[in-house]
Amino acid sequence: MRCLSHQAVVAAVVALLLAVNLTATAQTTPSARKLPSAEKIVDNYLKAIGGKKTAAAIRDATYEYSIQVNDQPFGTARAQTKLPASERWEMTFGNGQVIFATNSGSAWERGIDGQLRTLTGPEAATAKLHGILSASRLVNTKKSNVLARVISIADPASDPAYTVEFSTRGGARLQYYFSTKTGLLTKVIDDVRKNRTSFEDYRREKGILEPHKIRVSLGSGDLLLFLKSVSYDQDLAKSLFDPPAAAETVDVIRLLREVARNQDVLEKRVSEYAFRQKETDRQITDKGVIKKETVKVYEVYPIPNREPVLKLISENGVELSGERATREEKRVLEELEKAERDREKDEREAERKKAQLAKKNEAEQEDPEISQFLRACEFVSPRREKFNGREAIVFDFRPRPGFRPTNRSESLIAKLVGVVWIDPVDKQVMRLEARLSDGFKIGGGLVLSLRPGAALAMEQTRMIEGVWLPRYAQVNLSIKILLFGGGDLNKTIEWSDYRHFSGDVKDYKLDSPKSEAETKKPE
Repeated sequence: MRCLSHQAVVAAVVALLLAVNLTATAQTTPSARKLPSAEKIVDNYLKAIGGKKTAAAIRDATYEYSIQVNDQPFGTARAQTKLPASERWEMTFGNGQVIFATNSGSAWERGIDGQLRTLTGPEAATAKLHGILSASRLVNTKKSNVLARVISIADPASDPAYTVEFSTRGGARLQYYFSTKTGLLTKVIDDVRKNRTSFEDYRREKGILEPHKIRVSLGSGDLLLFLKSVSYDQDLAKSLFDPPAAAETVDVIRLLREVARNQDVLEKRVSEYAFRQKETDRQITDKGVIKKETVKVYEVYPIPNREPVLKLISENGVELSGERATREEKRVLEELEKAERDREKDEREAERKKAQLAKKNEAEQEDPEISQFLRACEFVSPRREKFNGREAIVFDFRPRPGFRPTNRSESLIAKLVGVVWIDPVDKQVMRLEARLSDGFKIGGGLVLSLRPGAALAMEQTRMIEGVWLPRYAQVNLSIKILLFGGGDLNKTIEWSDYRHFSGDVKDYKLDSPKSEAETKKPE
């Protein structure tokens, strides 16, 4: 038997764990006839495997596989899913084991080398989307705010299949292929990991059709998984999908309190820096298609004790010039001059608010915001990892079982799930991801309603002076306000080019606006 290299094994593992395929290279030909809706294709798939009612009744499942490479035994695999969004794969080979898992809050993997890694960015978003689709078996995915659209008919000559793209407003995308003949799922594509997995040999298992052969295509050959057994509704523990905790004890509550105290110092230091702020706003249809994108870049001048002054310098890649730039320059100068005139008044107001907050904190013994967070959430699997080259303590958070909120803020916090990365030396948040695991309503939904899946991700970066400053943030949410409807917010903010000042308005030097000739690009 010809052995695969370590790199090939890792590639195969990743491919299987996500249950997805390499991007199809063959040209696809759209059907001349009108394509059915994504909802219709999914309904046909559910009918084909045994009915929507049967699929929806499965709360969790465990699959046992044997693995073959070049027709020779190569290892074993176990896949487990649990509603609403949890998935776990274990693959055991002669040289070790690989584990990959997702839950509502995080996605993580542990390689053959035993190193644990919590996924971030598009990699994590795609993994979580796959967890939702796998655990739900595509039943009622709209409840999780998953979007779907039909792209085309693929492979029309050999095995025609409808291509359905599932996505989230956070940018995760997966392509599922459904046979036009049988309605069954034939393969799944993930462009983030460039992987492809095919599903074959469907047979009935306790009332539902399951693929008994999974083919992972590699450049050097195929990795084949053969289903040996499947069991349903074993009441799998939620903790099965959590990352393994560190061996040593980590006092998360104490750490968070130290972070909260440091945050107060950080907020004071931010006003010492001017910086550049890039805002990207996207309008996304209910099918997951980006309808419009607007990019604005600002110079930001923080002002002690009041909101910072923002100067627009470009829009959609075009720098402001001429009359528009002159007006913007004048507005910014007027705001800076007003801030200088109102400095003493702002300082008095800031001192008054500070005294009120100190009195309130003294009564509550700590910052009310962190206090609510500690009461409403439980902290899971504290662990040590590397993040951006620095040591980090990482942990998941989710609603505390049995917690009963006493106010609106606690009601919202009690619906959050996510993961936090903290620098254990500086006691600062390096990265935070949070999302609503359930909808949030005010006034029964008549005043305000947030759909499940509303999410926030943010990162901070360490400056050479030792202070931590924002680097990146992304907000995605679907909202309805009063009876006037609502919409979707998809906003990314990037901060860069930090420049240290003393914090006085008089230190800021504004560049003169450019003329039309200066901004015109040479042909």
